[in-house]
Amino acid sequence: MKFIKMPKRERDVHVALEISSELFSSVLGRSLGLPVNEVELVKLEDGKHALSMDRLEQFEGNNVTNLFELGMALPFEEFLLNVDLKREHVMAKDGKGLIIDHGHALDSWKPLYYVEQILYSPVTRFNLWATQDSLKEGVEIIKGINTDEISKTLRETMMRVMDAGICSLFTKQIMEEHLHISIKILKHRKTIVPRFYL
Repeated sequence: MKFIKMPKRERDVHVALEISSELFSSVLGRSLGLPVNEVELVKLEDGKHALSMDRLEQFEGNNVTNLFELGMALPFEEFLLNVDLKREHVMAKDGKGLIIDHGHALDSWKPLYYVEQILYSPVTRFNLWATQDSLKEGVEIIKGINTDEISKTLRETMMRVMDAGICSLFTKQIMEEHLHISIKILKHRKTIVPRFYL
């Protein structure tokens, strides 16, 4: 059974950026083998677009077998500048923990001055049960990311959201501006995040 997450109703470009961040984080995280929930942009019967994902269970702490992999994902969450990682954003499916809700990653719902303030610092408040070994493996994943390649993925994601017409304020020009900011974030975070775990 699927869970449908409708876009927020505010008249704000960040509505589209939130959807873009969710899609991009899901595609990238899963391609890196990390326990991130699969998210899709779907068109509903009324013609509107929304995010579709599997309906997950509450995480009970002892009902998952992949705590090591969750710990590996912590550098990834830092890489994405995900300020909203918390205990409630880990859920379970088929005995595996999955990280959900990347709507506040990259520059989504952040004014530029705030991005500049936090760009060089850790932003997560939850350690995902990470150990030194899991963090080390997670850092190696971040080091191996080709930012030019994932920039293409981010562009494709943003284009899909713009083409879906989720937010009329999310024009081609605005998309390009936020794409530029997000790519800068990812390039900076790739070099900075490994230092958090030395």
